[in-house]
Amino acid sequence: MNKNLKKIGILLTTVILGLVLFVSCTGAPAPRGWAGVSELNGTLVFITISGRVYSVDSTTGAVRGEPIRLVTPSPGGFFSCGTQTVPIAVYASPVTNNDLVIIGGYDGRVYAYPLVDGRLMEDWRWVYPRQGNIGGAIIGGLTVSGGKVFFGSTTGAVFALNAADGFKEWSTDLGQKIWSAPAVDGTTLYISTFNKKLIALSSTDGTKKWEFETEGAISATPVISNNLVYFGSYDRHMYAVEAQTGKLAWKFPAEGSAEAPKNWFWAKPVISRDTLFAPNLDGNVYALDTRNGSLIRSVNLGNAISSSPVLVGDNLIAAATDLAKKTSRIYSINTRDFSMRELASMTEGVNAPLFASGGTVYLHSTRDNFYGLNAQNGALQKFSLSITTTK
Repeated sequence: MNKNLKKIGILLTTVILGLVLFVSCTGAPAPRGWAGVSELNGTLVFITISGRVYSVDSTTGAVRGEPIRLVTPSPGGFFSCGTQTVPIAVYASPVTNNDLVIIGGYDGRVYAYPLVDGRLMEDWRWVYPRQGNIGGAIIGGLTVSGGKVFFGSTTGAVFALNAADGFKEWSTDLGQKIWSAPAVDGTTLYISTFNKKLIALSSTDGTKKWEFETEGAISATPVISNNLVYFGSYDRHMYAVEAQTGKLAWKFPAEGSAEAPKNWFWAKPVISRDTLFAPNLDGNVYALDTRNGSLIRSVNLGNAISSSPVLVGDNLIAAATDLAKKTSRIYSINTRDFSMRELASMTEGVNAPLFASGGTVYLHSTRDNFYGLNAQNGALQKFSLSITTTK
Protein backbone atom coordinates (compact mmCIF):
# COMPACT_ATOMS: atom_id res chain seq x y z
CA MET A 1 0.00 0.00 0.00
CA ASN A 2 2.79 2.38 0.95
CA LYS A 3 4.61 1.50 -2.27
CA ASN A 4 1.50 2.33 -4.29
CA LEU A 5 1.10 5.67 -2.49
CA LYS A 6 4.74 6.41 -3.16
CA LYS A 7 4.28 5.66 -6.88
CA ILE A 8 1.19 7.90 -7.00
CA GLY A 9 3.10 10.66 -5.25
CA ILE A 10 5.95 10.42 -7.75
CA LEU A 11 3.47 10.46 -10.63
CA LEU A 12 1.64 13.54 -9.26
CA THR A 13 4.96 15.31 -8.68
CA THR A 14 5.99 14.57 -12.27
CA VAL A 15 2.68 15.88 -13.65
CA ILE A 16 2.79 19.05 -11.55
CA LEU A 17 6.42 19.67 -12.49
CA GLY A 18 5.50 19.22 -16.16
CA LEU A 19 2.66 21.74 -15.82
CA VAL A 20 4.95 24.24 -14.11
CA LEU A 21 7.52 23.85 -16.87
CA PHE A 22 4.82 24.23 -19.53
CA VAL A 23 3.37 27.38 -17.98
CA SER A 24 6.85 28.78 -17.36
CA CYS A 25 7.88 28.18 -20.97
CA THR A 26 4.72 29.35 -22.64
CA GLY A 27 3.88 32.26 -20.34
CA ALA A 28 0.37 33.46 -19.50
CA PRO A 29 -2.38 33.04 -22.11
CA ALA A 30 -2.35 35.88 -24.63
CA PRO A 31 -5.38 38.21 -24.94
CA ARG A 32 -7.81 37.43 -27.78
CA GLY A 33 -8.36 40.34 -30.15
CA TRP A 34 -11.42 41.15 -32.24
CA ALA A 35 -10.11 43.31 -35.08
CA GLY A 36 -12.41 44.09 -37.98
CA VAL A 37 -11.55 43.90 -41.67
CA SER A 38 -9.95 46.60 -43.82
CA GLU A 39 -9.28 46.98 -47.55
CA LEU A 40 -6.63 48.68 -49.65
CA ASN A 41 -6.57 48.67 -53.46
CA GLY A 42 -8.59 45.47 -53.80
CA THR A 43 -6.77 43.63 -51.01
CA LEU A 44 -8.63 42.68 -47.84
CA VAL A 45 -6.69 42.66 -44.57
CA PHE A 46 -7.68 40.01 -42.02
CA ILE A 47 -6.12 39.91 -38.54
CA THR A 48 -6.76 36.70 -36.62
CA ILE A 49 -7.18 36.27 -32.89
CA SER A 50 -3.67 34.77 -32.81
CA GLY A 51 -2.09 37.88 -34.35
CA ARG A 52 -1.64 36.70 -37.93
CA VAL A 53 -2.21 39.30 -40.66
CA TYR A 54 -3.45 37.99 -44.03
CA SER A 55 -3.62 39.69 -47.42
CA VAL A 56 -6.68 38.41 -49.31
CA ASP A 57 -7.77 39.14 -52.87
CA SER A 58 -11.20 40.78 -52.59
CA THR A 59 -12.31 39.35 -55.97
CA THR A 60 -11.14 35.73 -55.73
CA GLY A 61 -10.83 35.31 -51.96
CA ALA A 62 -7.32 33.86 -52.41
CA VAL A 63 -4.65 34.48 -49.80
CA ARG A 64 -1.69 36.42 -51.18
CA GLY A 65 1.61 35.30 -49.70
CA GLU A 66 2.45 34.15 -46.21
CA PRO A 67 0.73 35.88 -43.28
CA ILE A 68 2.60 38.31 -41.08
CA ARG A 69 3.01 37.03 -37.51
CA LEU A 70 2.63 39.70 -34.84
CA VAL A 71 4.48 38.43 -31.77
CA THR A 72 6.19 39.88 -28.73
CA PRO A 73 8.85 38.39 -26.41
CA SER A 74 7.55 36.55 -23.34
CA PRO A 75 9.32 36.93 -20.00
CA GLY A 76 8.79 33.21 -19.29
CA GLY A 77 8.35 31.83 -15.83
CA PHE A 78 10.31 30.33 -12.96
CA PHE A 79 12.36 28.05 -15.20
CA SER A 80 14.46 29.34 -18.06
CA CYS A 81 13.30 27.88 -21.40
CA GLY A 82 15.08 30.12 -23.85
CA THR A 83 13.56 32.96 -25.83
CA GLN A 84 9.78 32.66 -26.08
CA THR A 85 7.20 34.72 -27.95
CA VAL A 86 3.47 35.20 -27.58
CA PRO A 87 0.99 36.47 -30.19
CA ILE A 88 0.04 40.14 -30.09
CA ALA A 89 -3.70 40.64 -29.79
CA VAL A 90 -5.23 43.26 -32.08
CA TYR A 91 -8.55 44.82 -31.10
CA ALA A 92 -8.35 47.87 -33.35
CA SER A 93 -9.30 47.41 -36.99
CA PRO A 94 -6.39 48.22 -39.34
CA VAL A 95 -6.38 51.53 -41.19
CA THR A 96 -4.71 52.53 -44.45
CA ASN A 97 -2.66 55.44 -45.76
CA ASN A 98 -1.40 55.45 -49.36
CA ASP A 99 0.40 52.08 -49.69
CA LEU A 100 0.51 51.36 -45.94
CA VAL A 101 -1.64 49.20 -43.68
CA ILE A 102 -1.34 50.49 -40.11
CA ILE A 103 -2.07 48.28 -37.10
CA GLY A 104 -2.34 49.13 -33.41
CA GLY A 105 -1.37 46.28 -31.08
CA TYR A 106 -2.36 45.34 -27.56
CA ASP A 107 1.39 45.38 -26.89
CA GLY A 108 1.33 49.18 -27.07
CA ARG A 109 2.99 49.58 -30.47
CA VAL A 110 1.82 50.74 -33.89
CA TYR A 111 3.04 48.87 -36.99
CA ALA A 112 2.93 50.09 -40.61
CA TYR A 113 3.35 47.48 -43.35
CA PRO A 114 3.67 48.31 -47.06
CA LEU A 115 1.30 46.67 -49.54
CA VAL A 116 3.12 45.68 -52.74
CA ASP A 117 1.32 43.99 -55.65
CA GLY A 118 -1.59 43.06 -53.40
CA ARG A 119 0.55 41.49 -50.68
CA LEU A 120 1.65 42.85 -47.33
CA MET A 121 5.41 42.84 -46.89
CA GLU A 122 6.81 41.06 -43.84
CA ASP A 123 9.17 43.92 -42.96
CA TRP A 124 7.35 46.93 -41.59
CA ARG A 125 7.97 50.39 -43.03
CA TRP A 126 7.89 51.87 -39.54
CA VAL A 127 6.93 51.03 -35.99
CA TYR A 128 6.11 53.35 -33.10
CA PRO A 129 7.80 53.55 -30.69
CA ARG A 130 11.05 52.26 -32.18
CA GLN A 131 12.01 50.76 -28.82
CA GLY A 132 9.71 49.57 -26.02
CA ASN A 133 6.03 50.55 -26.06
CA ILE A 134 3.78 53.46 -25.17
CA GLY A 135 3.19 52.15 -21.64
CA GLY A 136 -0.35 50.90 -22.25
CA ALA A 137 -2.42 48.83 -24.65
CA ILE A 138 -4.15 50.04 -27.82
CA ILE A 139 -7.74 48.76 -27.80
CA GLY A 140 -9.67 51.48 -29.59
CA GLY A 141 -9.18 52.00 -33.30
CA LEU A 142 -6.77 54.25 -35.12
CA THR A 143 -7.87 57.18 -37.27
CA VAL A 144 -5.98 58.60 -40.26
CA SER A 145 -6.64 62.23 -41.14
CA GLY A 146 -4.55 64.98 -42.71
CA GLY A 147 -1.47 62.78 -43.02
CA LYS A 148 -1.53 61.83 -39.34
CA VAL A 149 -2.43 58.70 -37.40
CA PHE A 150 -4.39 59.42 -34.20
CA PHE A 151 -5.08 56.94 -31.39
CA GLY A 152 -5.54 56.61 -27.64
CA SER A 153 -4.25 54.10 -25.09
CA THR A 154 -5.46 52.41 -21.93
CA THR A 155 -3.22 54.76 -19.92
CA GLY A 156 -5.18 57.75 -21.19
CA ALA A 157 -2.55 59.12 -23.55
CA VAL A 158 -3.58 60.35 -27.01
CA PHE A 159 -1.01 60.30 -29.81
CA ALA A 160 -0.59 61.85 -33.24
CA LEU A 161 1.99 60.26 -35.54
CA ASN A 162 3.18 61.21 -38.99
CA ALA A 163 1.45 58.60 -41.17
CA ALA A 164 4.34 58.43 -43.65
CA ASP A 165 7.22 57.73 -41.26
CA GLY A 166 5.66 57.04 -37.84
CA PHE A 167 7.43 59.84 -35.97
CA LYS A 168 5.46 61.40 -33.14
CA GLU A 169 3.91 64.79 -33.82
CA TRP A 170 2.45 65.20 -30.32
CA SER A 171 0.95 63.35 -27.36
CA THR A 172 -1.43 64.45 -24.62
CA ASP A 173 -2.03 62.58 -21.37
CA LEU A 174 -5.70 62.68 -20.37
CA GLY A 175 -5.14 60.31 -17.46
CA GLN A 176 -8.30 58.38 -18.37
CA LYS A 177 -8.58 54.90 -19.88
CA ILE A 178 -9.45 55.02 -23.60
CA TRP A 179 -11.13 52.20 -25.49
CA SER A 180 -12.41 54.18 -28.48
CA ALA A 181 -11.01 55.52 -31.71
CA PRO A 182 -10.77 59.29 -32.16
CA ALA A 183 -13.05 61.13 -34.55
CA VAL A 184 -11.34 63.99 -36.40
CA ASP A 185 -13.03 66.92 -38.10
CA GLY A 186 -10.67 69.54 -39.47
CA THR A 187 -8.55 70.91 -36.63
CA THR A 188 -10.45 69.16 -33.83
CA LEU A 189 -10.15 65.62 -32.49
CA TYR A 190 -12.94 64.12 -30.37
CA ILE A 191 -12.26 61.13 -28.13
CA SER A 192 -14.27 59.37 -25.43
CA THR A 193 -12.95 57.97 -22.15
CA PHE A 194 -13.84 55.49 -19.42
CA ASN A 195 -13.88 58.43 -17.03
CA LYS A 196 -17.32 59.38 -18.45
CA LYS A 197 -16.03 62.17 -20.66
CA LEU A 198 -15.98 63.20 -24.29
CA ILE A 199 -12.95 65.43 -24.83
CA ALA A 200 -12.14 67.74 -27.73
CA LEU A 201 -8.46 68.32 -28.55
CA SER A 202 -6.64 70.36 -31.15
CA SER A 203 -5.60 67.92 -33.89
CA THR A 204 -2.65 70.24 -34.56
CA ASP A 205 -0.93 70.13 -31.16
CA GLY A 206 -3.14 68.15 -28.77
CA THR A 207 -4.22 71.02 -26.53
CA LYS A 208 -7.62 70.57 -24.86
CA LYS A 209 -10.53 72.64 -26.20
CA TRP A 210 -13.38 71.38 -24.01
CA GLU A 211 -14.79 68.34 -22.24
CA PHE A 212 -18.31 67.04 -21.68
CA GLU A 213 -19.16 64.66 -18.83
CA THR A 214 -21.86 61.97 -18.75
CA GLU A 215 -22.92 59.61 -15.97
CA GLY A 216 -21.28 56.51 -17.43
CA ALA A 217 -18.13 55.29 -19.14
CA ILE A 218 -17.86 55.80 -22.90
CA SER A 219 -16.18 53.28 -25.21
CA ALA A 220 -17.81 53.98 -28.58
CA THR A 221 -16.23 56.21 -31.21
CA PRO A 222 -18.21 59.44 -31.68
CA VAL A 223 -19.78 60.45 -34.99
CA ILE A 224 -19.68 64.03 -36.33
CA SER A 225 -22.37 65.58 -38.55
CA ASN A 226 -23.91 69.03 -39.01
CA ASN A 227 -21.66 70.62 -36.35
CA LEU A 228 -22.82 68.11 -33.73
CA VAL A 229 -20.92 65.23 -32.10
CA TYR A 230 -23.03 62.13 -31.39
CA PHE A 231 -22.03 59.37 -28.97
CA GLY A 232 -23.48 56.80 -26.57
CA SER A 233 -22.63 56.07 -22.94
CA TYR A 234 -22.86 53.25 -20.43
CA ASP A 235 -25.40 55.44 -18.62
CA ARG A 236 -27.87 54.21 -21.30
CA HIS A 237 -28.15 57.56 -23.03
CA MET A 238 -27.24 58.89 -26.46
CA TYR A 239 -25.88 62.43 -26.58
CA ALA A 240 -25.46 65.20 -29.13
CA VAL A 241 -23.14 68.07 -28.19
CA GLU A 242 -22.11 71.16 -30.15
CA ALA A 243 -18.82 70.48 -31.92
CA GLN A 244 -17.35 73.93 -31.24
CA THR A 245 -18.33 74.40 -27.60
CA GLY A 246 -19.19 70.99 -26.12
CA LYS A 247 -22.57 72.32 -25.02
CA LEU A 248 -25.37 69.75 -24.80
CA ALA A 249 -27.75 69.91 -27.78
CA TRP A 250 -29.95 66.95 -26.74
CA LYS A 251 -29.98 63.71 -24.81
CA PHE A 252 -31.94 60.52 -25.50
CA PRO A 253 -33.97 59.51 -23.65
CA ALA A 254 -34.99 62.87 -22.24
CA GLU A 255 -35.42 63.23 -18.48
CA GLY A 256 -38.52 61.43 -17.24
CA SER A 257 -39.05 59.58 -20.53
CA ALA A 258 -40.50 56.07 -20.55
CA GLU A 259 -38.38 55.14 -23.59
CA ALA A 260 -35.26 54.29 -21.57
CA PRO A 261 -32.95 51.66 -23.11
CA LYS A 262 -32.23 48.69 -20.84
CA ASN A 263 -28.48 48.40 -21.45
CA TRP A 264 -25.33 50.19 -22.58
CA PHE A 265 -24.66 51.94 -25.86
CA TRP A 266 -21.45 50.08 -26.74
CA ALA A 267 -21.12 50.14 -30.54
CA LYS A 268 -20.58 53.15 -32.80
CA PRO A 269 -23.79 54.76 -34.12
CA VAL A 270 -24.46 55.35 -37.82
CA ILE A 271 -26.11 58.35 -39.51
CA SER A 272 -28.25 58.12 -42.63
CA ARG A 273 -29.73 61.42 -43.82
CA ASP A 274 -31.39 62.97 -40.71
CA THR A 275 -31.59 59.73 -38.72
CA LEU A 276 -29.12 58.44 -36.17
CA PHE A 277 -29.13 54.64 -35.78
CA ALA A 278 -27.87 53.75 -32.30
CA PRO A 279 -27.29 50.03 -31.54
CA ASN A 280 -27.68 48.96 -27.92
CA LEU A 281 -26.73 45.87 -25.91
CA ASP A 282 -30.45 45.44 -25.12
CA GLY A 283 -30.91 44.22 -28.71
CA ASN A 284 -32.58 47.36 -30.06
CA VAL A 285 -31.43 49.74 -32.76
CA TYR A 286 -32.82 53.14 -31.78
CA ALA A 287 -33.60 55.42 -34.75
CA LEU A 288 -33.35 59.02 -33.53
CA ASP A 289 -33.93 62.37 -35.19
CA THR A 290 -30.45 63.90 -35.44
CA ARG A 291 -31.87 67.40 -34.90
CA ASN A 292 -33.58 66.91 -31.54
CA GLY A 293 -32.97 63.33 -30.38
CA SER A 294 -36.61 62.29 -30.53
CA LEU A 295 -37.27 58.59 -31.03
CA ILE A 296 -38.54 57.78 -34.51
CA ARG A 297 -38.57 54.01 -34.19
CA SER A 298 -36.83 51.20 -32.32
CA VAL A 299 -36.08 47.95 -34.14
CA ASN A 300 -35.53 44.88 -31.97
CA LEU A 301 -32.98 42.34 -33.21
CA GLY A 302 -33.49 39.95 -30.30
CA ASN A 303 -29.91 39.83 -28.99
CA ALA A 304 -27.10 42.17 -27.98
CA ILE A 305 -25.49 44.37 -30.64
CA SER A 306 -21.83 44.82 -29.71
CA SER A 307 -20.28 45.09 -33.19
CA SER A 308 -20.59 48.39 -35.02
CA PRO A 309 -23.07 48.21 -37.95
CA VAL A 310 -22.48 49.54 -41.47
CA LEU A 311 -24.50 51.20 -44.21
CA VAL A 312 -24.90 49.60 -47.63
CA GLY A 313 -26.98 51.94 -49.75
CA ASP A 314 -30.28 52.54 -47.95
CA ASN A 315 -29.80 49.57 -45.62
CA LEU A 316 -28.18 49.31 -42.21
CA ILE A 317 -26.49 45.93 -41.72
CA ALA A 318 -26.18 44.85 -38.07
CA ALA A 319 -25.19 41.69 -36.22
CA ALA A 320 -26.99 40.49 -33.07
CA THR A 321 -25.21 37.91 -30.90
CA ASP A 322 -26.43 35.88 -27.93
CA LEU A 323 -24.81 36.36 -24.53
CA ALA A 324 -22.79 33.13 -24.79
CA LYS A 325 -21.36 34.26 -28.17
CA LYS A 326 -22.51 30.99 -29.76
CA THR A 327 -25.02 32.25 -32.32
CA SER A 328 -25.45 35.39 -34.41
CA ARG A 329 -28.04 36.70 -36.82
CA ILE A 330 -27.29 39.35 -39.41
CA TYR A 331 -30.11 41.77 -40.26
CA SER A 332 -30.78 44.43 -42.84
CA ILE A 333 -32.82 47.46 -41.72
CA ASN A 334 -34.17 49.78 -44.39
CA THR A 335 -33.25 53.32 -43.32
CA ARG A 336 -36.31 54.84 -45.01
CA ASP A 337 -39.22 52.69 -43.81
CA PHE A 338 -37.43 50.79 -40.96
CA SER A 339 -38.50 47.40 -42.30
CA MET A 340 -36.22 44.56 -41.20
CA ARG A 341 -35.22 41.26 -42.75
CA GLU A 342 -32.81 38.56 -41.66
CA LEU A 343 -29.92 38.06 -44.07
CA ALA A 344 -28.02 35.18 -42.45
CA SER A 345 -27.44 33.23 -39.25
CA MET A 346 -24.23 31.80 -37.84
CA THR A 347 -23.29 29.38 -35.06
CA GLU A 348 -20.65 31.78 -33.74
CA GLY A 349 -20.58 35.25 -32.26
CA VAL A 350 -19.63 38.60 -33.80
CA ASN A 351 -17.79 41.21 -31.69
CA ALA A 352 -15.67 42.89 -34.34
CA PRO A 353 -17.02 45.92 -36.20
CA LEU A 354 -18.55 45.14 -39.58
CA PHE A 355 -16.86 46.41 -42.74
CA ALA A 356 -18.58 47.04 -46.08
CA SER A 357 -17.18 47.36 -49.58
CA GLY A 358 -18.89 47.03 -52.96
CA GLY A 359 -22.11 45.57 -51.61
CA THR A 360 -20.32 42.96 -49.49
CA VAL A 361 -20.21 43.08 -45.69
CA TYR A 362 -17.18 41.46 -44.05
CA LEU A 363 -17.36 39.80 -40.63
CA HIS A 364 -14.76 38.44 -38.20
CA SER A 365 -16.33 35.91 -35.82
CA THR A 366 -15.47 34.90 -32.27
CA ARG A 367 -14.33 31.53 -33.66
CA ASP A 368 -11.75 33.42 -35.72
CA ASN A 369 -13.49 32.86 -39.05
CA PHE A 370 -13.88 35.50 -41.75
CA TYR A 371 -16.98 35.84 -43.94
CA GLY A 372 -18.23 37.91 -46.83
CA LEU A 373 -21.99 38.58 -46.78
CA ASN A 374 -23.93 39.69 -49.83
CA ALA A 375 -25.99 42.61 -48.50
CA GLN A 376 -28.76 41.99 -51.04
CA ASN A 377 -29.43 38.23 -51.01
CA GLY A 378 -27.69 37.18 -47.78
CA ALA A 379 -25.28 34.74 -49.45
CA LEU A 380 -22.52 34.00 -46.94
CA GLN A 381 -19.01 33.10 -48.08
CA LYS A 382 -16.47 31.72 -45.62
CA PHE A 383 -12.88 32.58 -46.47
CA SER A 384 -10.23 29.89 -46.43
CA LEU A 385 -6.93 31.17 -45.06
CA SER A 386 -4.89 28.26 -46.40
CA ILE A 387 -1.77 29.33 -48.26
CA THR A 388 -1.47 28.50 -51.95
CA THR A 389 1.82 28.86 -53.78
CA THR A 390 1.64 30.99 -56.91
CA LYS A 391 4.33 31.52 -59.52
